[in-house]
Amino acid sequence: MSYFNPFTFPLQPLRPGSPMGAAILGMGFRSFEALAAHVRQLPYARTTWPDDPLAVLREGRGTCSSKHQLLATVAQECGHPEVVLTVGVYEMTEANTPGVGAVLQAAAYTSIPEAHCYLTVDHQRWDFTGLPRGTESPFQALIEEHFLLPESLSARKLKLHQQALGRWAERMGVSAIDAWAVREACVAALSNLSD
Repeated sequence: MSYFNPFTFPLQPLRPGSPMGAAILGMGFRSFEALAAHVRQLPYARTTWPDDPLAVLREGRGTCSSKHQLLATVAQECGHPEVVLTVGVYEMTEANTPGVGAVLQAAAYTSIPEAHCYLTVDHQRWDFTGLPRGTESPFQALIEEHFLLPESLSARKLKLHQQALGRWAERMGVSAIDAWAVREACVAALSNLSD
């Protein structure tokens, strides 16, 4: 079996008549490798239009969700269905997500469940979020994984995350609302790393 390297396929098979294909090709990207490298270096921040994968390129920023939704959509338009958009719920700590430690410590938590998007290809995980790497990998702390169609991401990821966080909050004896507020503060701390 030959190993598929998602960094190397050309983008010429993109449908030029589609808004996605026309935009990507019009911005000068000719390979998935170049697009992925560009997306990885963009600042970590939410886009104004989270349901529009192209917002990442138009606004020059993105989160794990928006960056990987864009990349999965492009890969699949190029005839690579083996590039799968994945949501993993993991126990987020300072060790695997540098920048969240102070927020967790202030809330007296050692960790909190976080939903993280990435790509899966042939059972290998690829993360183009572009945040600093910790001393541990988020993949070592995975609780669950879900494989999604790019167009279903916004509806499904939030629900999966809220369910996981709700179960955790109940075990911890805290309200799901308070737990979500801590999680949002963690995301804000990560966005500040890119400022």
